[in-house]
Amino acid sequence: MAIESHQPEIVEEDLWGRICRDYFEGQHTSFITRRDDGLAETNDLAPYFRTELPETEVKALEKARGHVLDVGCGPGPDVLWFQRRGVRVTGIDASAGAVEVAEKRGAHDVRVMSLWEIGRMGETFDTVLFMGNNMGLAGSLEKTGELLELLRETTSDGALLIGHTVDPTATTNPSHLAYHRQNEAAGRYRGQVRLRKEYEGRVSPWWDLVFFERDVLVPLCERHGWRCREVIPWGASYFLIAEKATRP
Repeated sequence: MAIESHQPEIVEEDLWGRICRDYFEGQHTSFITRRDDGLAETNDLAPYFRTELPETEVKALEKARGHVLDVGCGPGPDVLWFQRRGVRVTGIDASAGAVEVAEKRGAHDVRVMSLWEIGRMGETFDTVLFMGNNMGLAGSLEKTGELLELLRETTSDGALLIGHTVDPTATTNPSHLAYHRQNEAAGRYRGQVRLRKEYEGRVSPWWDLVFFERDVLVPLCERHGWRCREVIPWGASYFLIAEKATRP
């Protein structure tokens, strides 16, 4: 009788950086994103390295004005898109490897930085981007509220926020619906997920992400000083365009 051997998992803090570097150097491979209930999805790297952006994303990006901050810029597709149009843009990402690749691809101003360090940059931005589901990077409704307040302190009057997210209710998948119920039973928002990346025998640390229903995200933004100007649908996802409101 054969005995199965289970190799211990190798946790790599900047696994995303390794994935980006390997792809950039010609290893056109894929990685797995796994949810904490075991659900796994295989992801292709090509969308993170595209030079031509989808039409709906371009429609959202064209709303940007002034100095743009791209939060979670990865290997820089949106940073490079703005640069080609002569727009001043700064990208930040917690992954040193992803920032390295963005620089090698031609990004002029990209920095290794957590989204919670934005307030230390000493700069004022006119537009803040959260592309590729990054609107939920704070990891919970409460933390997203804190992030929105932080962004008010580092942006100009009338600044814009452009955020992308998937509507968690836009599904009939039994696994997703069961996960929503599990969240609600534990007192969490149903759109909150815990994920990790897996690649060539290595795994990233777990991290929390939020997918927002429109009727949750819009009021959340407005409670924290960002007034919704427009919602641009994109399949099961959407782009929120919000403007920094003047407080009395």
